[in-house]
Order: sequence, then structure tokens, then C-alpha cells
Amino acid sequence: MSSRPEDSSKSGYLVLARKYRPRQFREVVGQEAVVRTIQNAIKENRIGHAYLFSGMRGVGKTTVARILAKALNCEQGPTPEPCNQCFMCKAINEESLLDFIEIDGASNRGIEDVKALRDSIQYEPMHSRYRVIIIDEVHQLSRDAFNALLKTLEEPPTRTVFIFATTEFHKVPRTIASRCQHFVFKRLGQQQIISHLQYIAGQEKIVISPYSLKLMAEAADGSLRDAETLLDMVVSFSGNRVQDKETEEVLGVVNRSLFENLAGAILQGRSQDIFPLVDSLVSAGIDLRHFYSGLIEYFRNLLLARISSDPTGLLLLSKEEIKQLQQIAGDFQGEELLRYLLMLQEGETGLRYSSQPRIYLESWLIKLSYLNRLKPLEQALEEISLMKDKAPVAASPKPNYQPAKSESQPRPKSSLRSPEIGLARKNQAAPAHNGPSIFNQEQADELYFRVVREKPALAPILKMVNRVETEAGSIRLIYAHDRKHFADLVRQNLVYLNRVAGELSSLKVELIIEEMGPLSPATPNNRPPATVRETGGEPIKNNSEEARALLQNPKTRALLDTLKGQVIAVRKKPGKN
Repeated sequence: MSSRPEDSSKSGYLVLARKYRPRQFREVVGQEAVVRTIQNAIKENRIGHAYLFSGMRGVGKTTVARILAKALNCEQGPTPEPCNQCFMCKAINEESLLDFIEIDGASNRGIEDVKALRDSIQYEPMHSRYRVIIIDEVHQLSRDAFNALLKTLEEPPTRTVFIFATTEFHKVPRTIASRCQHFVFKRLGQQQIISHLQYIAGQEKIVISPYSLKLMAEAADGSLRDAETLLDMVVSFSGNRVQDKETEEVLGVVNRSLFENLAGAILQGRSQDIFPLVDSLVSAGIDLRHFYSGLIEYFRNLLLARISSDPTGLLLLSKEEIKQLQQIAGDFQGEELLRYLLMLQEGETGLRYSSQPRIYLESWLIKLSYLNRLKPLEQALEEISLMKDKAPVAASPKPNYQPAKSESQPRPKSSLRSPEIGLARKNQAAPAHNGPSIFNQEQADELYFRVVREKPALAPILKMVNRVETEAGSIRLIYAHDRKHFADLVRQNLVYLNRVAGELSSLKVELIIEEMGPLSPATPNNRPPATVRETGGEPIKNNSEEARALLQNPKTRALLDTLKGQVIAVRKKPGKN
């Protein structure tokens, strides 16, 4: 790159952004596609009457517009490269050519300004080959001004070229943009900015480290003009020998040692160090949100140094800094660093809108410091698999099933060996049979634990069974009428239960669900049939018309269902016949 500094003898000191402003197309940094297209158009004499340059600040829109004006009017042209030596080129550089008009759209945005411009260009250029009109920040023009300009763009005057520049293309009316050749100026990369700053530092005899140049490139955020301005500020503060600490102080950048210390506390789980480190940030007057963005960038660099085989080209750091990052990241897997990075990004929004950013930052960083206690996914899955394999043996010692107990006997607590789920026992009330035993105790346990592992929601429903009977070739699950909804749920899983039972037995097993009335012998806990009495009378049978009528009364049924009670006796109210 060979920039040609502007002459500063007349105006005294020139800031670096003006002194090293490109004056030829080959000096333009980072806009190769735009420059090549314009140069080819000039070579082939395909010059448009209106151009629209859009892009962020400081990327060369107005600079390229001026170079294009010189290329069109150079005495050796139109030429792809202006000579900057002829009368026309010098007049445009000095902004003294009458046919070269540069307007600020923010200051001349009204319809009257556009009308005056339109009146001044009715005639052909007086001295130059092309009249060039540059309107910077054209999106600032009013709607009426755009409408007045529209007619001129539709029927432009002879040998007149309009060049519009804007940082907000979306505010330019479509009717204007459609009549222009639109060129998008891209944001410059950090390496492009650093290379240009190194060139300027060499020309100005400035001693500066790559780290300081990197800080300026990051702060410029893609704008070459901003980077040149920052270099001017740092040199004014430090002189021609720039120190890294001085660069950090001028730019308001957090010292990288703070990132290293805080990252070490997070990665090593030293949560007790979080509060002192955050306190040091607050005491230094560092913006916590800005620091948090830098911390995210630091963890990104750690991840890149860990998983990339050659991070030198991707990290704008010195070899010593990259080596240090690799040493820190070498103790962790890539997925672990990725987890930290994703959680940091997740907390950025909360910190941005928090009314107490310090407390939010402290609590979130402490949460991150606890991540090292998490087990790897492979280890967790392996432990779960071992638990599943050992569950039938460890969770269930060999049960000793007992016959059903009568009402007078205490009912055992619900457990895996409770009579409610004793799938392997014979009920005493069931008829005897001479067939072979279908399920032994171990198979019954295995059946239940298979259900627990594969369908956890079905296991508690099986525990609600009132009685279990085994017969030749089948096992019967018997539910009372008041548990009909449990029976319906089991019925929906009969195919699954049959499959599991079939896998555990050499015989075909059929699962049958029977529903019983509230007064049938298969009442909960195998209680005996209820006795119904009248006041002063003898016991009557269950099928007494008077008792049945009373028990079938809707109000009586609603009361029994609500209280989950059992009818012991029926008595007449005193004084009633």
C-alpha cells in the first residue's frame, strides 16, 4: 500500500484520517469489489448518470466518490486511475472546481435547496468533462426534496453524474434507489485495519505493539476512519512510543489480566474469588456491561485455541498470547468451554436490562463457577445404565407374600411386597387348580420393576389393584367398582403387560380385568360383606328390597363416594314408621 499524504504546509497539522485519505483507487482499503466495478465501467465507457453508495461510517463512500469525480475529469481520461497532477485533479482535491459540487444532505435537506441545485445544473458543464454532484447522507433529505430530485434523475442533464452516499440505505425511497447503480461498502475486517495502522505507524515513526493495534481495530468496529482517529488520540497521549497500558487507558479497555483472573476463578470453581474481582471492576470505574462483552470474547478465544489446529490466523494475538490461551484451555474439553460460552451469552440480555447489574453479574458468574461440578454426559448415562441393571436386585429383596387379611387384621403399608401388587401369590378366596405355577415371586418382582423402568406412570396404577388371583394359564387383576378408572387405564396397557409377562414366562399369560360392585365379596382389603340392620330388627340379607333401595338412592351413593365409606348397618330414624 502506498498512500500519498496530503500537503499540510498550508493548513498546519492534519489529522491522520485526512492526511492518509486515499487519493487513488489503488489506495482504497477493503472495497476491492466496488473499486474494480467502477474502474471497469470507466474503461468500457459505461458510465452511469447516478450512483448510490451505502455502508457504515468511515469505510470510504465519500472518498471513492471524489476519486470517481477525478477519474471522470482527469485530463488523461476518463481513466481508471486519476493522475492527481493535472489541473482538474488538483481543483477537485482543493474543492475549487465549479463543476464539482459536494452537498451535505443534513444541512441542505429542504425542497428549496434541491430546486436551487436543479436550476444550477440546467446547462452543460463549463470547464470539465463531467459535472459531478455528491450528496452525502442523502437519506436526510425531506420527502418533498426527494420528489423534486426524482424528476431530475429520470431525465438527467447532459454530462452530469450524481453520487449519493448514505449510512442508512433503508431510509432512501425506492423510487430514488431504483434509478441509481447501488454499491454496498462492506465493513472492514480487523486484520485489514491493523495492516493499515501498521503502515501509518511506519510512515510516522510510531513504535506501537500489535496488541495496541488490535485494541484500536476492535474499538473502531469496522470503520477505518475511526481507527485512524483512535491512533491519533493514543499518539497524542503517549508520544511516538505507545505502551499497552496507555492504550488501554485512553480507549477505556479492561486490562486482559482481569479477564484471565476471572476466567480462572470460573473454570476452577473458585466462587469465593468472584466478589473481590467484581469489586475491583466497580472500583476501577469499568462499565460492567462492556466488561461482560469482553469476557464473552475471551471465552470464545479459549474455545478457538482449544479446538482449532491452527488458531494463529483466526486470533489476532501474538504467539505468546495464543500459547497462554492454549495452556489454559488444555485442561478442558471443547464441549465444556462451549457450555461456558453459551451460558455467558445467555446472561448478556439479563445483565443489559437489570436494574442492579453488579448483583446480577456476581450471581451469574458464581453460577458459572459451579458448572465444573457437572458430570460428563457419557459418565451420567453409564451410571444410569448401571442403576437400571442393578435395580431389580438392589430394590427388592426376596419377598414373602402372605394371604389376604380379613377386616379385623391390620393392613400392611404399601410397598413393593404389599398384597396389593403381589402378582405371584394365589388369593385364598380363588378356587384351587391343578395347573402349573405360572409366576414365581422373582418373576412377579421382575414384571413390576419392568413396568417401573419402562412405564413409570403405569406402576402406581397397578398398585391400586384390590385383589390378584392366579389360575391355570392366567393371572387376574381384580379392581373394585369404585376404582373403575384405574381398571380402564390398565386395560389400555393390556397389550404391553401381556408382552412383558410373556417374556418372563414360558407359558402364555392372559391378563384379565374384572369390575365388582361395592357390596361384592372383593371389597377393598378383602373385607367381609357388609351387614345391614334395622332398629330393633333382625339382620337382613344384602338383597333386601328396603336395603337395596336405600343404597341405590343417588344421595346415598354420592355420600358414600365422597366419604369413601362402607355400609355397616341400616337403621331407621327414631320416630319414623
